[in-house]
Amino acid sequence: MSDNRIPGSLLNIIFKSVEDQLGERGLKMLLTQTKLTCYIQNPPPDDDTPTLDMDRFKSAMGAVIELFGEKAARPLLTRWGKLTFDYALESNPTLFGLAGFATKFMSEEGKARFILKRVLKESENLYGVPHVLTETPDAFNIEIQNCFYCGNHKSNQCICWPPVGFWKSMMRWATGKDYDVHETECIAMGAESCKYVIPKKAMA
Repeated sequence: MSDNRIPGSLLNIIFKSVEDQLGERGLKMLLTQTKLTCYIQNPPPDDDTPTLDMDRFKSAMGAVIELFGEKAARPLLTRWGKLTFDYALESNPTLFGLAGFATKFMSEEGKARFILKRVLKESENLYGVPHVLTETPDAFNIEIQNCFYCGNHKSNQCICWPPVGFWKSMMRWATGKDYDVHETECIAMGAESCKYVIPKKAMA
């Protein structure tokens, strides 16, 4: 995993989410806790420059939860997932422009399937961990092996909120409707991998 690096722009999104929710002091606390104080005065490049290796990124994810607690971390990390989708939409017009054109006459389920396959492939390339998509008649199921969102944190609940926020925003963009995206198994709870469900039917 350490061969892959998080782009500076995604780090900036995380930092912005923390600062918006917890203020400048909260951001400084996080950067100090994760030994990333170099970014206090010199923010990461706001582009696709590979910046932070995955091992340190995983540690940072865990530090957010441990430092601020699960209750505060949940909206913060969910919002980061939503902001990450907004960034992906803006920074990858070829992928999403093509997807929007190709899915114009598809059903909502067909749109979701088409876009999910491509987004998960992009995520694999970016993060260097498998993102596996399977289906049942009622839902899309996603498995992230060697998941980094839990950050080695242990919990009695599922805590990988960034991808939930990301896929909720993606489904809203693709169909114009809201879906009950949720995590069902988490490494933080002792599972072998992290698993998510995206229902094929939108919320009422």
